[in-house]
Amino acid sequence: MSPLWRDQIRIGLSPSHVALLRFGKGLKPRLTAKVAVACPTGADATPWSSALTALDGLLSKPEWQHADASVVVSNGFARFQLLPWNEDIAGEEEQRSFARHKLATVYGDSSEWEIRIAEGNAGTENLACGMRLKLLDSITACCNKHGVRLRSLQPYLMAAYNRVRSELAQGNIWFAVTEPERVCVMRLDNGAWRSIHCRSLATDNPLAALVTVLEREQQLAGLDPQTDTTVLYAPGISAASLAAISKTKFKLVAPSSESNPDWRSDPQFAMAASA
Repeated sequence: MSPLWRDQIRIGLSPSHVALLRFGKGLKPRLTAKVAVACPTGADATPWSSALTALDGLLSKPEWQHADASVVVSNGFARFQLLPWNEDIAGEEEQRSFARHKLATVYGDSSEWEIRIAEGNAGTENLACGMRLKLLDSITACCNKHGVRLRSLQPYLMAAYNRVRSELAQGNIWFAVTEPERVCVMRLDNGAWRSIHCRSLATDNPLAALVTVLEREQQLAGLDPQTDTTVLYAPGISAASLAAISKTKFKLVAPSSESNPDWRSDPQFAMAASA
């Protein structure tokens, strides 16, 4: 059956909350329902346990069943690594083995990870992403349990990047995707990936912490932030609030679909809206 003939659910899964958006079937889907619930904090066995428990509770309700789902997970549930161009590596399996090795040198044992690779242009670096197989299997099982067909699953960084990649194609760009307690910062040169780092943010003043992290990344790279463009995919942050604490010129970007809720008033749905 064509996806156009089933309702669509977009799911955002993070350590702090789970958000769901439901759209009706058809060529111009209309937002029909939305819900967001906080995840209890505690010493869970895995960082996503509370989020999966919350998702299971939401999908158990009839109004969220019998649909296709696109899931975006927090960048805190993923690991990223740039892969240097290597013309001697041929084929998908060799590329994945190379990526697994590179991820393991930074993050440790990667044998129980699903490895995905976003390819850049020939001669430029590729981007590898690793996610725990246990997490992916748990999300799939939760969807299957409640009659929801999982159509896609990706980390927030890549969902956001794909949403606004046309804004990142030219010039020297710093691209940052924010969450309440973390930010992933990517540097691009005319669309080619040059660096990527994920940093924690202090929760007492996350906006000031965000600006500090961005300025530090630019300083470590030996670049002048005034000559680059800093693009923020940052729900709940306004241009005015940034201008009040930083001289850096920021460009705020967001999902472009008119059917999405306004994340300036509903920032908790930004991750789900990016699916």
